[in-house]
Amino acid sequence: MEWHKQYENRFTRLTFSGVRRVIRRQQEASEGSGPGIHGPTLQVQLQSLGDTPGEQVVHTFKAKSIYCLQTVQWACGVPIGWGKCYRSESAPHVLQILNNIWADYPDFRPSYIAYDNACDLLRHIVHQNSDDIWLATTKFIVDAWHYIGHKATDVLCRTRCNPAPMDGSQPDLVLTMQDANGEVHQTRAFNTETAEQFNSWLNGFESQLRQIENMEAKIRSKEMELTDEFWDRVGGLDGAA
Repeated sequence: MEWHKQYENRFTRLTFSGVRRVIRRQQEASEGSGPGIHGPTLQVQLQSLGDTPGEQVVHTFKAKSIYCLQTVQWACGVPIGWGKCYRSESAPHVLQILNNIWADYPDFRPSYIAYDNACDLLRHIVHQNSDDIWLATTKFIVDAWHYIGHKATDVLCRTRCNPAPMDGSQPDLVLTMQDANGEVHQTRAFNTETAEQFNSWLNGFESQLRQIENMEAKIRSKEMELTDEFWDRVGGLDGAA
């Protein structure tokens, strides 16, 4: 691990094979067996790995890390599932995570799913399969905090993914309430930021999670999985996730 840190500090994003190729060409030039080099040159050297000189290190291996851990919560804040995004938080990855979570519980799909990029996720679902069951069971909305940063010119986002439409088209998302002064206001029915709030708490364990191995991570996550008894209790509820 220490060797890899030194390598990154010295060569940043250069590949190990690329650095070795440069070193090999330097050696060929110094021995006169390679093409001549004119002008000043920068001599590149790899640090030693234990008792092995740097130029004799054939390859190095380092465990890869995932891009992010995607979590899914009910609107009340109870986490119900998770998934790993390996290279990016892309729409196909997110859709696969949702499919995995509800694979055994298709009748318990929520009426609403709030996601920071719900409009692109919706586009992906429609383009991949216009008969996807998600389109019949669930409305995808952008969470309130991220919605303010989405383009006002995005028609699909504004008409299909608005978390709080004020035209009465989504009475399950917007409630009409009376305050202590007798004035009537419209307010959101659900907290669409439970996932962000949970992730904020989870970030406190980032350093520990980065150090554990893949198998150990799976075991710890399995320990937190919800049982069939939980899903039996959820049966019939039509909440938001």
